[in-house]
Amino acid sequence: MPISELVGDGDPESPVHVAGSAAPTVTVIICVYTEGRWPQIVRAVESVRAQETPATQIVLVVDHNLALLERVRHTFRGVTVVPNGGPRGLSAARNTGVAEARGEIVAFLDDDAEAESDWLARLVPHYIEERVLAVGGRALPAWEEQRPRWLPPEFDWVVGCSFTGQPIDVSPVRNVIGCNMSFRRTVLDRIAGFNPALGRIGRTPVGCEETELCIRIRREHPDGIVLYEPAARVRHRVTTDRTTWRYFRQRCFSEGRSKAVVARLVGSDAGLSAERAYTRQALPDGVRRGLRQIRDGDGAGLLRAGAIVAGLLVTASGYVSGQAMRASDAAGKPARQRRKPGPAPIRVLTVELSDGLPAVPDDGLDGSRYAAAQILVRLHGQPLGLLDVPLPPGGLTASALAGVIRERLGDEIGEHLREDGGEAGTVGGGVSCQLRRPLQEPSPFVSVIVPTCGRTPLFEAALDSLAALDYPRYEIVVVDNAPQRSDTARIVAGRAVADPRFRCTREPRPGVTHARNRGLAEARGEIVAFADDDVMVDRWWLRALVDGFTDADVAGVTGQVLARELEAPAQIWIEQYGGYGKGCRRRRFDRTGFETLEAQRMHRVSASPRSLYPYLPGSYGSGANMAFRAAQLRRLGGFDPRLPSGEDIDVLLRLVLAGHALVYEPGAIVWHTHRREVRALRRTVYQYGTGLSAVLAKCVATDASARVDLLRRLPRGMAYALLPQSGKNARKRDGYPASFTALELCGLALGPAYYAAAAWSARSRRSHR
Repeated sequence: MPISELVGDGDPESPVHVAGSAAPTVTVIICVYTEGRWPQIVRAVESVRAQETPATQIVLVVDHNLALLERVRHTFRGVTVVPNGGPRGLSAARNTGVAEARGEIVAFLDDDAEAESDWLARLVPHYIEERVLAVGGRALPAWEEQRPRWLPPEFDWVVGCSFTGQPIDVSPVRNVIGCNMSFRRTVLDRIAGFNPALGRIGRTPVGCEETELCIRIRREHPDGIVLYEPAARVRHRVTTDRTTWRYFRQRCFSEGRSKAVVARLVGSDAGLSAERAYTRQALPDGVRRGLRQIRDGDGAGLLRAGAIVAGLLVTASGYVSGQAMRASDAAGKPARQRRKPGPAPIRVLTVELSDGLPAVPDDGLDGSRYAAAQILVRLHGQPLGLLDVPLPPGGLTASALAGVIRERLGDEIGEHLREDGGEAGTVGGGVSCQLRRPLQEPSPFVSVIVPTCGRTPLFEAALDSLAALDYPRYEIVVVDNAPQRSDTARIVAGRAVADPRFRCTREPRPGVTHARNRGLAEARGEIVAFADDDVMVDRWWLRALVDGFTDADVAGVTGQVLARELEAPAQIWIEQYGGYGKGCRRRRFDRTGFETLEAQRMHRVSASPRSLYPYLPGSYGSGANMAFRAAQLRRLGGFDPRLPSGEDIDVLLRLVLAGHALVYEPGAIVWHTHRREVRALRRTVYQYGTGLSAVLAKCVATDASARVDLLRRLPRGMAYALLPQSGKNARKRDGYPASFTALELCGLALGPAYYAAAAWSARSRRSHR
């Protein structure tokens, strides 16, 4: 499209007229920050020197790197070399370059991009028209290896390149792309350049500084035009570290946060106008194209369609997170103080009723105050209930705690005493009852399998708790899943000298799935139990698990996973998300439904026909606390390495669908130390989402009898995942970050694509053998 059609007919009487025939002078600015990109820096400079329309000036801005500054000064003659005169980051570096520029037009090229020889010849002529304030070009990816098959072209912006959804002809746009853009220098001078609050710092994958700049330019010059010229091309290098799912997620999340900042600075209408059109048109078109490609025999179409949905959800979660960090009225406070405070710490404790009840203070060791307590109430070792109790100022007295327990667990206490042949007594009064049930004779030999990468500081404490179990016949098989770099073998060998129950085996293939399968292959026990390397097991843990195998058709038993501490917001949020504990009632699950074991002799409590059972395997238990009959687990094929996560719930679901029974035994208790870092929680909820949907996708793909049933329940499953009042989301309190929910939904959308890719890869390997 000719430029005259965009800005007018060139009539001198019209508001738009030709400013003159002389070509404007050009300064090209390249910002650099690391010697790790030295070959790319050299190629970028040489590509500018080789332009058909030569640049008047080349400016290299070095971002706070003295060694690189000296190297650049000694290497490039005839180039203006300056250090970044502002704070560290790309925006300040660009502003430093603009201050040094002598050209009428300032063009920017990234340090890892190469301009085609006619780059400036395509950009500069557009400035003959006065209303053209900025011109950007197209960025083509130059892959270090090869383009990932899963990456949709709609998301090439993730790797800093032009993307599907942009114009294919010369067109006015809201903003240009950062690695290939130019501006009138007078315009940049008037609006004070780029905002240092935005833009990449080092390798941190953030951006949007050019978006915010272009919006400010248009506000300052309402009749001005920002132009996209797709024929002005650069080739932007994409290294292998930018072609991973991890980088994709980080970049999308950071982009969402940056968009939130832009929207706050310039308003959501201007800040999100292009994104709304892109979301309404380009992304749905991309999903439909991916699905058509599946029909045409390209299995990676599913991956690309899933990546579009996942990328949108992650970006949205980043936007929500950025909005939540909005500055308060006290603008001078640090960002950490401006954020909405997280939930107050919760005291975690266990009380044994036969030992009497303690007071529950509300003060912490560091002077903080506990707003509530999470109390596991036991009687003669058996858990009766997990109580969430608000703590008044000063805490709860022992008598007040007794009143709470009597009110909430009176029936459970009486039932426990009647089963043991005793009579209900005063809570905390030292009532008597029979000892816990005797062990089977002979007790089955159990192999306890502990996969580890040797990185958790709790590993040795976990081994100590396993060595102290009240069970006569068991071994502890530690699977070293990082044998090339951990001290696991040495630690286990040292313990085995005094305790022959310990032994260590190696599994070099990374991943807990491979480690668990290695432990299963090495196990000598009739029953195999699995424990994570960051849990503390209860003294009676193994005894309770074995008690669950009461009937011959019981193939697996899971137990209760409780938090060791709830001090940090992330630890409290994971409990609100759903936690690991499944309550203090024993349950039996099979193909038709579930029942509490206490009601087994009276009637069966089957799942409602409208429920999602049995396709919510997370309700069966957790991989951090589970045991199986070894022979049946081996016949089932062990854990599936094709799943991105959720291999534990996959096994539980497969056992139930195969006609076996599972038992949830709340007396089999382990305590888990939840990660304190919010970043770790983000990763956890995302992995839970991918794991669940990948397991269900596998069920659809491999189980013909379950396929129709599962797909029929899909609308109810979506409601269960999305509705705030559903059983899944009811525990979430005010202040639970919406970004976590968005990440989980992103994982749910992407899980089937993960599974499809892994299954396709496995088939390909088998076909090439």
